[in-house]
Amino acid sequence: MAFDFSRKVSKFVFPDKPRKIVARYLVAVALPLLALAITGPFFTISTDPFFLLFTLSVILSALYGGWGAGLTTTAVSVLLNAWILEPRLSFQVTDPENVLRLAVFSFEGCLVSVLVGTIGSLQRKLEGERERLSVTLTSIGDAVMVTDREGRITFMNPTAEQTTGWSATRAMGRQLDHVFRIANETTRAPVENPLHKVFELGRVVALANHTLLMRPDGSEIPIDESAAPIRDAGGNLIGAVLVFRDISAEKKSEAALRNADKLASLGRLASTIAHEVNNPLEAVANLLFLIRGTHELADIDRYAETAERELQRASQITRHTLSFARRENEFGPVEVSELVDGILALYSNKIHGKNITVKKRCAAGTSAFASKSELRQVFSNLVGNAVDALPNDGTLHIRVRAAHCHCGATTRVVVADSGNGISAAQLPHIFDAFFTTKKDIGTGLGLWVTKQIVEAHGGCIHVRSRPGRGTVMALCWPKIAPTQDVFPDIVASDLAPVTGNESD
Repeated sequence: MAFDFSRKVSKFVFPDKPRKIVARYLVAVALPLLALAITGPFFTISTDPFFLLFTLSVILSALYGGWGAGLTTTAVSVLLNAWILEPRLSFQVTDPENVLRLAVFSFEGCLVSVLVGTIGSLQRKLEGERERLSVTLTSIGDAVMVTDREGRITFMNPTAEQTTGWSATRAMGRQLDHVFRIANETTRAPVENPLHKVFELGRVVALANHTLLMRPDGSEIPIDESAAPIRDAGGNLIGAVLVFRDISAEKKSEAALRNADKLASLGRLASTIAHEVNNPLEAVANLLFLIRGTHELADIDRYAETAERELQRASQITRHTLSFARRENEFGPVEVSELVDGILALYSNKIHGKNITVKKRCAAGTSAFASKSELRQVFSNLVGNAVDALPNDGTLHIRVRAAHCHCGATTRVVVADSGNGISAAQLPHIFDAFFTTKKDIGTGLGLWVTKQIVEAHGGCIHVRSRPGRGTVMALCWPKIAPTQDVFPDIVASDLAPVTGNESD
């Protein structure tokens, strides 16, 4: 009941539609008549005027119809009192005390009418702006959530309800961390809510890439999101607003591009692999010919041993090729040095053909927490680009060591070449999709995919290059799995489906 009464009072003061002028001034006249009808039976107006109900009628009239209606009610109230005071029905007031009372009431009525009417008008404008803002936020295509300074949810639009899986009625007043639970897409480790940084830094904060929103029903959706502070007129931070959206479709497109890059990489390796496998097979054929033409057991053993080594070489190349193409989704510690050796074996034909000197230095025990196939794809892109950029008799440097950066404890891998380098105009775009400097053989996806994979694992990648001096690619990859903190428990009522128009 209290809620219904409050809503009716609100509708009285802030109507959905502007009231007609006839209705406003009919009320302005009717209220003082009603005040007179109620006052008459209880007070002797002719000798003791009582203005309490008349004052109340002025306030109600100003609230209902504005300051003009309030002034009208004041004027009608003065006329009614003058009409019934001695001498009655004459509109002539001879008693100085009654004249003073009417003057005071007139002044109070005018003052109250102007103040209440003006405040009511401003409140109605404010309510209209609030309503328009609410409609705008409700209609926007992105999900929007608003919190107060303590991080409690004060508003969420229908898109936010559908995206998070929470109804607005259940989410109101809860801490944002309980409703908006986010995790790293690759490791599933909880991600710090950007709201905390907004309150700490007082500026707009964007969410890290590769973030999942964890819903109450157990489903997960990738999102892109930013948070911004809300300040009052004095510049004080009073809350924050989050805007986020479901990017599942974009993620599917990214996955397709990553697969396309992998296929392109395999295509570039095909000719090299064919030549690499053909060389040992031709050597085996020659050795078999020599074995058939000799009867010396010592020579036969020597030829057979050499043929075995050549077959092992061909087998090794085949295994590396198959492992590159195989999709391995399981995450765990990966020995980086062994993986680098495998990639170099795949590119050995190009390396030897261009007489490239490989200087590799790997610290012992350098591992990375990763999907082996994705880490292999990253190293293949970096080494392949370096080999393509190197001229004959160039030098390829590979360094692997433990390091610590803002990502935490990492394995740092540096791939550097002594090639022509990248121009200052091209350098800012090398991680953009479809940007390539290799017009004939490049797809423009390699470094874009590499950056996506590295960041998805919680690492980072940097590049520096000088034209004529070469290029250095340095990436930091987490050595261990991030801590898997436990999210807040979900109660059974939170699993109810969202209808978009619920009420308790």
